[in-house]
Amino acid sequence: MKSKKIFSEELLTMQKEKGKICVSIIVPTHRLSPDRRVDKLEVERAIDKAKQFLEFKYAESEIKPLLQALDELYKDINFTHNSDGLGLYVSPNIKKAVQFPSPVEEKVMVGDNFEMRDLMYKLNYANPYFVLLLTEKDVKLFEGTWDNLTEINDKNFPKEYHEEYIYNPPSPGTSYAGYAHVKSFEKDKPALEEIRFKDFFRQADESLNDYLMNTAPLIILAPEEELEWFEKISKHKKQIVKKIAGSYNYSNQKQLADIVWPAMRLYFDNEIEQLIKEFKEKIGKNHGIIGIQEVWKAAKEGKAFKLLVEKDYCKAGFVDKDAYHLYLHTPQKPHTILADAVDDVIEMVLEKNGQVFFTDNGKLEDYQHIALITRY
Repeated sequence: MKSKKIFSEELLTMQKEKGKICVSIIVPTHRLSPDRRVDKLEVERAIDKAKQFLEFKYAESEIKPLLQALDELYKDINFTHNSDGLGLYVSPNIKKAVQFPSPVEEKVMVGDNFEMRDLMYKLNYANPYFVLLLTEKDVKLFEGTWDNLTEINDKNFPKEYHEEYIYNPPSPGTSYAGYAHVKSFEKDKPALEEIRFKDFFRQADESLNDYLMNTAPLIILAPEEELEWFEKISKHKKQIVKKIAGSYNYSNQKQLADIVWPAMRLYFDNEIEQLIKEFKEKIGKNHGIIGIQEVWKAAKEGKAFKLLVEKDYCKAGFVDKDAYHLYLHTPQKPHTILADAVDDVIEMVLEKNGQVFFTDNGKLEDYQHIALITRY
């Protein structure tokens, strides 16, 4: 949750740059080679395009620091560790590079505000999750944010098996008994090992109490037998969103992240589906509003609680002096033109402590592409 809070604060800071020269460059990238080979050329081309816009529209003295900032961001890009997209954002007070864990479309924009949609969409997936890696040697725990994993190293994890804990060979009871007890033990060895493994996993499961607060989701990676053992003893079954069978002991963090991220993204997408379902239920209780004009009015009145909007939905509009009503056609009275009223309503909701959630395009087609759950 800390990462989400920090990212949200960064987005609010970027929104406050409105009115200054803002450069937004968003380029699709590739996780795997050889597809990555084209990424460097595409990013260079997009940056050149932004520079041309700047040089055409502004005086050299205004844009010199921005051109330098773009060059510095480009030099810092590590093209060997790409995600699904890359964003470069530059203004007089901001110089920021962002990786996107989901596909993006190319955008090169120069104006008086940043292009925020892809950043806001990324916020959908910002909640933390945990990954537990079980092997015959140890138990490791990772905290995940987007498609990145960080291993936890503290008093609880990693936990290691100790040979003497798992297997203490018995000795014969008497010289007359010979090896009867030993043979009996060898026969029961798999059952005893299962008991001891389960006991070890139980300790690991209890340690999870320090991390799995606020219903944080959990993914388990382990050989099939260990998965079964852990599931039998775990007190966190409700938080396990995915079990992945296999031996991943020698995978690095990047490889593990690539394995678990598709499952986590699906989990977060399902949360959005549940939010759409919640909205449908609120309509019948007069707490659900559809359409950009009605949503605008409710946001102005401070009623906005949870805003749902399709990722690429845009709508030009007009407002009069008090900006209370949004017009979709040119009004006769004096007015201001809004290039995209959707961006303005998003900003309005966030400023009044509402929440904004983005859906894939087409998900809200029955609700004019934008929907609002009101506070009252």
